[in-house]
Amino acid sequence: MQVRGSDDTLQFADKFRNYSKEDGHAYKKMNNKKFVLRRKSKLYCPNCKTKNNLNSIYCKECGTLLEDISKRTYDFSISNILSNISLKDSFKVAGFATLILFAISIVLKLILRVSLGNYVSYISTFDLLLLINGGNLNILTNANSMMNYGNYYNFAFQICSLALLVLPVICMVASYNIFMKQKNTDELTLARQAIGVGVIYGIILTVLALVSRNSLSIGGGYLSSGYSLVYGVSFLSVLVRGILLGFLSILYIGTKKEYIQNNMYLGIFKQVVNTVFLGYFIVFVLLVLGYFIGLSYVYEFGISGSISNINIFVVISQLAAYIWGFANLNPVTIGNQNLFLTNIFSTSLSIDFKLCLIAFIALSALILLISGIKLNNKYKTHAKKTTLIFSGFYAILMGVLAVFTCVNVNGGSLLGYNVQMNMSIIFTLIISFIYSFIVTFIGFKLNNWD
Repeated sequence: MQVRGSDDTLQFADKFRNYSKEDGHAYKKMNNKKFVLRRKSKLYCPNCKTKNNLNSIYCKECGTLLEDISKRTYDFSISNILSNISLKDSFKVAGFATLILFAISIVLKLILRVSLGNYVSYISTFDLLLLINGGNLNILTNANSMMNYGNYYNFAFQICSLALLVLPVICMVASYNIFMKQKNTDELTLARQAIGVGVIYGIILTVLALVSRNSLSIGGGYLSSGYSLVYGVSFLSVLVRGILLGFLSILYIGTKKEYIQNNMYLGIFKQVVNTVFLGYFIVFVLLVLGYFIGLSYVYEFGISGSISNINIFVVISQLAAYIWGFANLNPVTIGNQNLFLTNIFSTSLSIDFKLCLIAFIALSALILLISGIKLNNKYKTHAKKTTLIFSGFYAILMGVLAVFTCVNVNGGSLLGYNVQMNMSIIFTLIISFIYSFIVTFIGFKLNNWD
């Protein structure tokens, strides 16, 4: 098409031209996250083998189209992801989150001083920071006196509270929004960000655990006993939990709406997180209501003496995780009760609470059925593939929940009592996968019925 007019008009037309008059290459690069133009050959025409300019769209000899429109894909290979992680940005996010959490730990230590008095001086701010991230506290005591020398007592405190884990997640979200959110441009970049932040955060917590080990000597007179204590947070526990916290937090908050539309795995992952959180939240609300109407389940588990000074909402937030695990048919230990579907009616729990537990199982089945229907609405075909992906993510997330909710207080022979509240990680992974697959697959198929 010929443009008529003055020289100024022709220059104006050239300014806004989309394609070159010489070889037809595009002047403007258009971003499309679903499709991309790819050359069939770098220089030579695939039809007549004529050499062309790299910017040419059509062969100058035979007119063959040199570019193809194809679906945009990303290389999610481990080598490609790891080789392009920005350690600098990852350190900024993880480091700043740690600094925020350190400030919060200082405030918590001041609050604890009111209730614990001078005893809180034996707990460093770093110890509090690590315990907030779910670290295991190990204590070794040695009793020495003229009459009693070299008696060792081991204490292990593994108290992973969901109520406290909210704090590092909030710090991670704030730090991510400041340093990394603007650089999150596609799914592959998000995967690199999540892995980088998770690993760096785990390493930072590990270093803090190694340098914050404490020792304390309490001596008496000539005939009185003396005690020496060595205590600190297990570096392995904070390494694993730090990596999981950083990775899952960044992956969830960084998943954009367009990523869900383009990537089935990210879409299903986010749906799994929402499903687990919904189930947990409903169980928590129902347990709170049950407590206020007089259900005595907190005392039936035989843990009331150990938690008498802990806020009841913190206790229920922890119990809700175990009850949700049981509702997914997983074996759970809470105090003196070992709960499983096959032995629920042989426990010493009240009949009212036993019926509540059965109702929770029905609740989990209903939530998973609805999840299956949602999967059908988003992904009409490949029922087995989508439900397998959903069940795999679901099992992993339930396993992570088991890791982050383990409470194991081993008082040894000196204290004379133990407190256990946990879910078996291996059984949780296996049973959650099978259970969620069966129920979501049924929900997926139910939605096909007219």
